[in-house]
Amino acid sequence: MSEEQTQSILIVDDEEIIRDFLSEVLEDYDLTLATDGDEAIGHLQQRSFDLVITDLRMPKVPGEEVVRATREMYPDTRVIVISGYSSLYTVSQSVNHGAFAFLSKPFSIKELLQTVSHALAG
Repeated sequence: MSEEQTQSILIVDDEEIIRDFLSEVLEDYDLTLATDGDEAIGHLQQRSFDLVITDLRMPKVPGEEVVRATREMYPDTRVIVISGYSSLYTVSQSVNHGAFAFLSKPFSIKELLQTVSHALAG
């Protein structure tokens, strides 16, 4: 088993179709899924991940809080923010909160895999 296959990714999105898509594309990784920011922070309190991929707009706890919590608990863990609501402001806010990258929905499989690979390369 290669090192890449053992890297862990926390996927956070309130849309099941997005979680399923990301799970399928990133099936070679050790994946944990969360349906909202609250659940994601619960996972983060239990263990660290090599990468966190989070939606921005979700009920209860938004993606900005997931980014902030990840950065506070695990400063070296990279976070990729995904959102269908991308403006210069949301992108800059995500980066200011510590996100490694921002992907606007819809994004291509190639774009996702390149961003994930770059984030995990350290």
